[in-house]
Amino acid sequence: MTANLPLKRTEIYLDNNATTPVLPCAAAAVQHHMMQSFGNPSSVHATGIKAKVELEATRQLARQLIGAGNGEVVFNSGATEGIQAAVLSALTKAKAEGRTGAGTLLLYGATEHKAVPQSLQHWNELLGLEASLCAIPVDRHGRLCQRFIAEHLPKAAVICTMAANNETGVMQDLAALEVCIRQHRPDIPWLVDCVQALGKMTLDLQRTSIDYAPFSGHKLYAPKGIGFLYVRAGAHYQPLIVGGGQESGLRSGTENLPGVAALHAIFSELLKTEGSVFQPASRLWQYRDQLLTALRQVFPELVLNSDAPYAVPTTINFSVPGFYSKDIMDLFDAAGIRVSSGSACSSKVPSSFVLDAMGLEAWRSQGSIRLSFGPAMTSAECQQACQRILELAAVVQKHCLVLTDATPTLEWHTKGLTQLKHEGLCSYLLVCPETRAAVVIDAALPLLGRLQAMIKGQQLQLQAVLDTHQHPDHASVRSELCTLLQLDCRHPTDALGWPVDSDSLSCGQYRLQRLDTPGHCPGANSYLLYQQQVLRAAFVGDLLLPGGVGRTDLAGGDAKALQQSLQQLQTLVQPDTVLLSSHDYAQRFFTTLAIACEEQPLLQALLQDALPVEDWQQAANAQARQLQALEQHFCGLVEVMPTDAKATIAPEQLAEFVQQHTDLQVIDVREPHEQSAGALAPYLPAACTVLEVPLSKLCHRLSHADWQQDTPLLMVCRTGNRSLVACQVLARLGFRQLYNLKGGMALIS
Repeated sequence: MTANLPLKRTEIYLDNNATTPVLPCAAAAVQHHMMQSFGNPSSVHATGIKAKVELEATRQLARQLIGAGNGEVVFNSGATEGIQAAVLSALTKAKAEGRTGAGTLLLYGATEHKAVPQSLQHWNELLGLEASLCAIPVDRHGRLCQRFIAEHLPKAAVICTMAANNETGVMQDLAALEVCIRQHRPDIPWLVDCVQALGKMTLDLQRTSIDYAPFSGHKLYAPKGIGFLYVRAGAHYQPLIVGGGQESGLRSGTENLPGVAALHAIFSELLKTEGSVFQPASRLWQYRDQLLTALRQVFPELVLNSDAPYAVPTTINFSVPGFYSKDIMDLFDAAGIRVSSGSACSSKVPSSFVLDAMGLEAWRSQGSIRLSFGPAMTSAECQQACQRILELAAVVQKHCLVLTDATPTLEWHTKGLTQLKHEGLCSYLLVCPETRAAVVIDAALPLLGRLQAMIKGQQLQLQAVLDTHQHPDHASVRSELCTLLQLDCRHPTDALGWPVDSDSLSCGQYRLQRLDTPGHCPGANSYLLYQQQVLRAAFVGDLLLPGGVGRTDLAGGDAKALQQSLQQLQTLVQPDTVLLSSHDYAQRFFTTLAIACEEQPLLQALLQDALPVEDWQQAANAQARQLQALEQHFCGLVEVMPTDAKATIAPEQLAEFVQQHTDLQVIDVREPHEQSAGALAPYLPAACTVLEVPLSKLCHRLSHADWQQDTPLLMVCRTGNRSLVACQVLARLGFRQLYNLKGGMALIS
């Protein structure tokens, strides 16, 4: 049970590259121009003239700030619109010059913000250029390859680069790029994304041949929806929006004067010679060093993915061996620290396309975190952020997320059965709390570090490392884990790690019984888990999956043997015994025979001998062919079931909902380190009782069958996604009053 805490945690915001808070001076300017100086700059009366004066005064400040010279400064809605206008201008010029067809290249940096290549693709198709998009490679520091540029410029219609990368903070050497570009193509339109440059880099665009440079207000303490585009004098320009003639006909539509007024306040601060809220570069580097020192106290093996002299000081992009981005994101978010990952979602583990383009190792790309602070950060804010980060060191050590010399305490989350998952792979750690004895079942390579940290960190006594079978889709890491953990291997074992000449293996109060279950492959085992003579669960490998039957078309597969193994399993387990597989493709976590038979009529017929062997073989082969068409489901067939929570509870409904359900049980399904980093109870009505059941411990909880299926359960996680998964899992087991908190802690904290 989680005790109420006296205070809710304040938010530490360290994601300024995504967006920034609005500075008080900018917010005051917005309010003033919304309430008092609200005139239309196109109006000729006094109120409109005052608005026009503000508009042009801000334009002059922008010119001074970026060194625009006699170039144009066009106010717009932000960087994305600026990129669109610049790309449209460049490509209409290319079309007029006859630069079309697949041989024409549209060059852009491989680490550009997605707005650039997507804009190029959009206007390329819309204008019918049929040109070829071409990404300029970068080195391990994120710098563009000038040799590649020089080689491909003669065939290019446009080149797009960045001043500073939004994910890594890497600065491009614009002076060197200009020499390269203009030496080979003096006439090519050149777009430079300057969104992350203001306040962090010195700009003097009039001394360059940059044609277009977009800027965005909300990246530098102004509101969202305001920005501007620099256009070099003489550069071809095609208006993106027409129909009013505003901005000298370059961008029609009534100007966002409150937004422009906010920019006026920001630009004025940036141009101050003293007393500005914006810090000099030397101070920003000091802040970076302080934050990095705190981060390394939490993660001693932290690796920077970008650093001086290649990056601006305000962006810290790092990875930690053994951690995926989501792991650190969840931990930081629970502690009220807002950072971001550089990952783009995919069907598998998310990875950073920026770090991939830099050629960094996969673990760094899949584990990258971006911590970004703004150039107006104060010393007090930096100290507060460092202190909050340092508090996580104890959480990380307590939950054995990293190996330390700290005195171990066997936390509740380590006791009993823990299910660790990676994509579709499942690994299990069984721990007896009294004896600290432990057994690992179906260790997967991506989870090797986590298992090592948990076992060594808790000083568990490893009894065995078992595989249920030889996995066709990945190599066993049993021997590697035994070596890492220095398992005493004096007693001989079979190829799966089971002690020779024994059908039983003790793990303190637990006992495992081996069962021969071939069929998916020869020599496969299942392990029945007993606690004080009570059958708690069974590890069935790929004999039976949550939602499917194991494949038999792989090397050594035998449909008849699989049928006999399933029938044998049926005689030894109860219909509601928790069955744990080595794969889970549909986020179901486990199954039971009762559920499996209900979901799969084929299995029901198989167990009842209602199918001739040849029909079962034919059905198994048909299933195998279907599996071959679903490459990601290598070892079994899964069909996602349309189960869901009974209802989604919005945060504003929570208090009334709790009053209506006096027997409500709130279930916090976040992982233990998240629960320690930030408790849920302070954000809930006082009447709520909170039970902490991480998804990784769900199989342990349900194997003890002490939940009443009629009890109303409100599932909560960080965002509402994992809690919905928990609802789906419990719904399959017959729970009838399942509710999900919309948006999770993100909307109530």
